Amino acid sequence: MTWFLLFAALVFGIYFWRQYRSRQRELESPTADHRLGLKHIGQAVVLEQPLENGKGRIRLGNREWAVRGPTLPAGAKVRVTGVDGTVLLVDRAPA
Repeated sequence: MTWFLLFAALVFGIYFWRQYRSRQRELESPTADHRLGLKHIGQAVVLEQPLENGKGRIRLGNREWAVRGPTLPAGAKVRVTGVDGTVLLVDRAPA
């Protein structure tokens, strides 16, 4: 009986360890959605700071992103249209 319990604990331990490692590899991947910002494409955001010389920063979720787009004043509504590495590409959103 003791050997059976040890074997069962070992099998469950290996199974859950492999699940954990699989999730960790996905999160550490350089192409994971949370790293590239792909999930933000299509979102509309109101600028808190102006985009000067085509560059600025916006806050989406719990992260601040560097953005690139046309020069716009603070308070303008923009839409995320793409991603270039870790920089979100934005364009003026239709009114």
